[in-house]
Amino acid sequence: MFLWGSATSSFQIEGNIKNDFTDYEQKLGYPPYEEGSNHWKMWKDDIDMIRQLNQNAYRFSIEWSRLQPEPNTVSLEALNRYDATVDRLLEKGIEPMITLHHFAHPYWFHDVSPWHTGDSVKRFLDYSDLIFSRLADRVKYWITFNEPVVWSLAAYADAKFPPALSDLNLTMKALFNMMKAHAGAYEILKSYNSESYVGIAKHFIIFKEAREWFYPDKSTARRIDNFFNFMLLDAFITNRITVNFPPLLKFDKPINLNNKIDFWGINYYYRLHTKFKLNLKNPFLLYAKDPATDTGWEIYPKGLKKIIKLVSRYNKEIIITENGIATGNDLVRKKFIKKHVKIVRKQLEKGYKIKGYFYWSLMDNYEWLHGKSKRFGLVEVDYENNYKRTIRPSGHYYAGLIEKFFHDRKRGKINEKKSTGA
Repeated sequence: MFLWGSATSSFQIEGNIKNDFTDYEQKLGYPPYEEGSNHWKMWKDDIDMIRQLNQNAYRFSIEWSRLQPEPNTVSLEALNRYDATVDRLLEKGIEPMITLHHFAHPYWFHDVSPWHTGDSVKRFLDYSDLIFSRLADRVKYWITFNEPVVWSLAAYADAKFPPALSDLNLTMKALFNMMKAHAGAYEILKSYNSESYVGIAKHFIIFKEAREWFYPDKSTARRIDNFFNFMLLDAFITNRITVNFPPLLKFDKPINLNNKIDFWGINYYYRLHTKFKLNLKNPFLLYAKDPATDTGWEIYPKGLKKIIKLVSRYNKEIIITENGIATGNDLVRKKFIKKHVKIVRKQLEKGYKIKGYFYWSLMDNYEWLHGKSKRFGLVEVDYENNYKRTIRPSGHYYAGLIEKFFHDRKRGKINEKKSTGA
């Protein structure tokens, strides 16, 4: 079954959460979180809406801070809610895909067991085991970490996410421990259900040299590409996390990953242009070109085709776990969806092992540093009118593309070749 769905994260939509982001809200100058998109109260209607949009899958995350609001505690109320969420999705014919870690942590985590320390791995595995023990019998698709490289850089290098540090060495220690935690969670989940399908949602960016004739630009783009896009994928083959990015960073450490991954999730949004700078502390410049989204990202659909080809070299199945646009112009969103879905269909017909596509996001949400000002949703949320939901025309359009896909497949109009990793 090909998965057509949309994605969300718990913190961005649920509301009424106390976690590390709300704890750091004033310190880091985040926009007020308040009730998110009020999904914690409106969850049943939101699930019904997914079915209205012809989607057969839904990617969402568990809010760690709800399950363990204090260290060494468990909220059965929260666990029961996520249990009920899975049941309702299955009743509606919607395949759940659960993300364990989507940036947010309990408020106490960074004081008790931050990711750059070894204690973090056990904390995460205890949390994961708690979830698997309740849901592994009914949930097939799992993502351990959403964009671990992005989170590590934002939290430990750029000081934009809690714990708001600026140390590249700690960045790599944190990322290393997250991958150890992934491997451990993979083994635990397989012990509960050997048929589980486990992956990582990896953010990919197309890095293009600003000046094609200038070798330092090309070299810089290639080094950034290797670090940001493919360092982790390589690690699952080599059992080493290796970075060689002078003068900024050098890291090389063995890790027992042993190919413990069933699929790679592709989160793809945009292209960046890379310009070399003769500056040891800041040796490159990254920037976007028009056409840009409301988040300043360049729209470049061809990049998804390239990423699918490159990731396929690693001989794992692929799921497009995020692909979306922040815009106040729904016609632009419709065009964005049309172009990217067309690429997915074409690559599927060529034999690439693509198992699904998830638009980001189901509804408007709290977009981290941007608050509620950036609108990604297929569904509009009216924050001034009791969080009223309205399906946008682009949402109906995407629903039509899904319906057409299954209609075409049934009639033999989709010529899916034998899956290939090349």
